[in-house]
Amino acid sequence: MASDFAMGQFQFLKRLLLVHGHWNYQRVGYLVLYNFYRNAVFVLMLFCVFYSVIYTSVPTIVVGVLDKDLSHKTLLKYPKLYGAGHRHEAYNLQLFWITMIDTLWQSLVLFYIPLFTYKESSIDIWSMGSLWTITVVILVNIHLAMDIRRWVFITHAAVWGSIMITYACMVVLDSIPIFPNYWTIYHLAKSPTYWLTISLIIIMALLPRFLLKVIHQIFWPSDIQIAREAEILRKVTPNLRS
Repeated sequence: MASDFAMGQFQFLKRLLLVHGHWNYQRVGYLVLYNFYRNAVFVLMLFCVFYSVIYTSVPTIVVGVLDKDLSHKTLLKYPKLYGAGHRHEAYNLQLFWITMIDTLWQSLVLFYIPLFTYKESSIDIWSMGSLWTITVVILVNIHLAMDIRRWVFITHAAVWGSIMITYACMVVLDSIPIFPNYWTIYHLAKSPTYWLTISLIIIMALLPRFLLKVIHQIFWPSDIQIAREAEILRKVTPNLRS
């Protein structure tokens, strides 16, 4: 906003706006939506254990800082892509409510599938809570992974490492005899039902979102999507809409 007098040389202004300005808008827009999503999922489940502090904050920060939807060469070559910010494509009221509806669906799947699966069993509340905890962490990290455009080592480490850290914390906590959930994870992990339930939740929770993304990208691709595909396919001129 102060670039007209803060920039040492105006030759850097083009890159500042078209490259870093575009990246910043895409990151901030997605970061806002994802933070609403990841917190609302667990709030609606009414269960919380280090969720926002440890298990899901690092992947969010890494993606918010490092993710890039397009290369700097493409952004400089096609200034029209900067218009995505003016059109509010990364964050708007419609996207917000779609995210909230998706969040509600995912929270219902998270809550009711385990209840239905274990309704005839003698599983206690600590075991159910353990299942919900690991499943929601896996779910929101895979959700995030579906939207990452630029995978680097630190991104992989943050996303998949978050899941592994969650499991490690659960193993440590469940190994302490004084805690009421003592040995819970060990009993659960021996059962195929436990792993099948987690898999079913992930598939059912993310399936509507996956299908909508595929349909939207096929039939209503944005300028950014066209440019990304052009980068991948090494096309000379992306067919940008006017």
